[in-house]
This record gives sequence, C-alpha cells and structure tokens, in this order.
Amino acid sequence: MPIVYRKLPKTPVDQCAAYIQVTWRFSEDSALRIYYAGLLVIDGKGRPLEFVHNSLDAPTGFLWPEDQVHSAAITSVCHSLFEACRHEPDMLVCTQTLGNYSFLRTELAVSIPFAQVNESAEPGVPAEWVWINDPPSPGMSASGLAEALQTRGFTIEPFLRIQVGLLEIYPELRSEQ
Repeated sequence: MPIVYRKLPKTPVDQCAAYIQVTWRFSEDSALRIYYAGLLVIDGKGRPLEFVHNSLDAPTGFLWPEDQVHSAAITSVCHSLFEACRHEPDMLVCTQTLGNYSFLRTELAVSIPFAQVNESAEPGVPAEWVWINDPPSPGMSASGLAEALQTRGFTIEPFLRIQVGLLEIYPELRSEQ
C-alpha cells in the first residue's frame, strides 16, 4: 500500500522558465549569415530541465532587404525552438539582441509572460526585466516564479549557460570570440 501524504501546492520551484538567446555570424566567405539559437529551461532554483538549440542559414538574394532578412531569421529560429521544447514554461526571458518590443510582441507572439533583460550601462546597477507583454498578475504562477528567479540571481546568468552550450555544440562560433 502506498504511503499517504499531503501534497504541497505548486511553488515557484516547481515551475519553469525558458531563456532564449540568438547569435549570428557570417560564413567563411561572408556570403551567408548563419543564426544560432539556444533555449534553456530552468526551474525556480535555476536547475536545468532542458536545452534546445538550432541553427539557420538566413535567406539571401536581392529580393530580401537586410531588415527583413534579420527579422525573418530571428522569427524562424525562435519558433523552431518553441516547437522543439518539450516543457511548457510559465514564462520566457530574452536579451535585447533579439529585437525591440514591437517586433517581439508581434512577430514572436508569445502568449505566456515574456520579459526582456535590460542591462544598465552604469556599474553596480543590476539588470532588470522589462515585460514585453502584460506582466504576470499576482495570481499567475509566473509572478512567484519571476520573483524567485530574480531573488536567486537568475536575471541574466542563464544566458551565460546558453552561450557556453552554443559554443560547445557549434565550434565555429569559437572563432568569433
């Protein structure tokens, strides 16, 4: 017979957040821009649950204006990570390199709470999250999770793990460092 016990309600530790980062470089002959992306899913204590990655050759040719190449590539590679992710995170966090608020809101069209890290140029001023869509309300699971992650120092640290992962998977990125 199983042991009967009282299950505790879900806490921020039981929930998960996804961090996404995209970087790019030109191919050896500079004819092609290659995008590399990583999505790291962590729990409320910062423990890794899943790492998904992908690369993409950007569209080329005279029919593709530069601003459209970049936005189409970012959108495509991000959506490929969203589709490959096995977890359903309670929130998503990205860096400023992914794009501006309008682009992120309309093109990525994330329906969970979505924040972008804004790093201060002033020394000693901590980075903060700025919400792309509506911030999580106090009753949402992402509200407690966001607070727990920031308190534990996971405002920007997961992006360092993503970068290390991408460098290990795609050695050609090392030449860019």
